[in-house]
Amino acid sequence: MKADLDRLMHERSLDALVLFPTEFEDPYRAYLSGGAHFSGGTVKRRGEPPVLISNAMEIEEAARSGLTVYSTEDFGESELMRTFRDDPDGRQVAYYRRVFDRLGVAGRVGVYGAGDANVILRLVGLLSEAFSGQVEFVTETVRSTIFDAAYETKDPAELAALREVARQTSAVMRAARDWIAGHRAAGDIVVKADAAPLTIGDVKRYVRGQLFERDLEDPEGMIFAQGRDAALPHSKGEADQPLKLGEAIVFDLFPRRPGSYFHDMTRTWSIGYARPDVQAAFDAVMEAFRRSVEWCKPGISTQEPQVKVCEFFESLGHPTVLNTPGTSKGYVHSLAHGVGLNVHEAPYFPTFSNTYTLKAGNVFTIEPGLYYPDEGFGVRIEDTVVMTEAGTVESLTDCPYDLVIELEG
Repeated sequence: MKADLDRLMHERSLDALVLFPTEFEDPYRAYLSGGAHFSGGTVKRRGEPPVLISNAMEIEEAARSGLTVYSTEDFGESELMRTFRDDPDGRQVAYYRRVFDRLGVAGRVGVYGAGDANVILRLVGLLSEAFSGQVEFVTETVRSTIFDAAYETKDPAELAALREVARQTSAVMRAARDWIAGHRAAGDIVVKADAAPLTIGDVKRYVRGQLFERDLEDPEGMIFAQGRDAALPHSKGEADQPLKLGEAIVFDLFPRRPGSYFHDMTRTWSIGYARPDVQAAFDAVMEAFRRSVEWCKPGISTQEPQVKVCEFFESLGHPTVLNTPGTSKGYVHSLAHGVGLNVHEAPYFPTFSNTYTLKAGNVFTIEPGLYYPDEGFGVRIEDTVVMTEAGTVESLTDCPYDLVIELEG
């Protein structure tokens, strides 16, 4: 959590963190600023609160953070643009010399942000040369950055935001199920009141409307995949495909509050009835889900429940990533991932390493699944959960797990 940043900086011998400005959405900036809506830069020295740097147009938005905010004009941005009109590299160096000197940036400095990698690479190169002996820019390993470590646990304010987005997302999922159930069948497809087929595109439009009503957004694009597409874990589904009776549907919904926290949940449905093979896979996945909740305990490696799920599925005859690496059928992914300002963040649940340890304050998914493309179906169940201070797993998701949707029309 954010309160751990200074400790983590000390452990990694980092004297400061610098986030360069970007018009791209930046979860690091949102994390340090408490979700302030601005596109400027951020500096955090060890032992001190973050400082925000904003252009004049966004300075009031940045100030909503309650943090110290400087204007880019406090560092003479317009003057430097005139002075270095034909020398953008020189202007950047002169600007950051003023920023670093005024804010006391020196020593080992971590650079982060969601900007254009090509531009940032050039900028860091320029500044490394200009500040040689004063600043050492430090890089970190993927999935092992200081932010990954901080993201692993959530503070009370973050948990409150995650609970609220979970409540609203669950309501959308329940509404979608009820809305589909209100239709009728004609032959083997679901139809609307005018007898036109009810399509995946229709469902997604309804869901987007429900999200909008609850001030949620769907930046990553929901998964609503049917039949063989449901066996491809990240298939979004085909918008013009009619909903069919007896076909497995994987509905993975992962919205967020604008610029804030995500919720991630999945349900598998079959309209009217379930095929025997789909029902059997669903029963196995539900049992794996229930066991996973019991297996997740504070102090264990996140690898442990992942391996146990693999072993459980293999005992039922399903191939898994544990002993059939690269398999495209059976259990083909990991059990879980963290959820927060990113829909996928630490802690991760790898099959072949024990990098992460479960602890109170972790917020993560539990999402076992089975996928059989040649048989034309996939099944996944997913809740987002929190590891409580009492050492138990509490689901933030509130939606029935029932497989079959009975049509009422």
